Amino acid sequence: MPGELRNMSFPCFCAVCGRELIPQEKFMCLSCLCDLPRTYFWMDKENVLSGMFSVGLPFVYASAFLFFRDESPYRKLLHRFKYGGEREIGFFLGTLYGKELAASPLKNNVPVIIPVPMSVQKRRRRGYNQAEWFAAGIAAVSGWNMDTVAVKRVREKTSQTVYDREERRENMKHAFTAKKMTYKDILIVDDVITTGATMESCACAILDNNPEVCMHFASLAYVE
Repeated sequence: MPGELRNMSFPCFCAVCGRELIPQEKFMCLSCLCDLPRTYFWMDKENVLSGMFSVGLPFVYASAFLFFRDESPYRKLLHRFKYGGEREIGFFLGTLYGKELAASPLKNNVPVIIPVPMSVQKRRRRGYNQAEWFAAGIAAVSGWNMDTVAVKRVREKTSQTVYDREERRENMKHAFTAKKMTYKDILIVDDVITTGATMESCACAILDNNPEVCMHFASLAYVE
């Protein structure tokens, strides 16, 4: 069915402002796409995320694609991806971010992408791992390989939303295990970063068996 006819029969609407989309638009209207609250952290190695992780944790780059603000209309977009089953939104946003990362200083490292894994039980309940879909979008446009089996989540901790920074870090201890790898550079990818506790726990598991690896972090959204 041609795009024009399909949209007449089943109109699509912008996930941010609600305006009906034209055939050339996908998930968002052009206006909302242009106004995405990009962080541009990937252009500045000394961005706010660089001081978020524990002293002594070896990493090179830490970046996020978008700012996440409670009052922002873009919250609806992220909510539909994370909780509404619309995994294609995450893949699309991953392609946008992947283009930026592939043109950033990170391109010189050519990392292997490792999305933060879910436990088997949580993945079964939700139906998909949102970090994996976002990471797949990054991989699709950057040309970097993705490994979804090197790290395993062995414990699903209680919700992080009620904890402060140190409590989140304690809550996430020993949540992951990792295999021995041959990679030189690894890009750990998650959907949302608040305190960095989840990514840090994942990184520590990798470093336990791969102490020489060069670590990088990337997320879809950073909660201010």
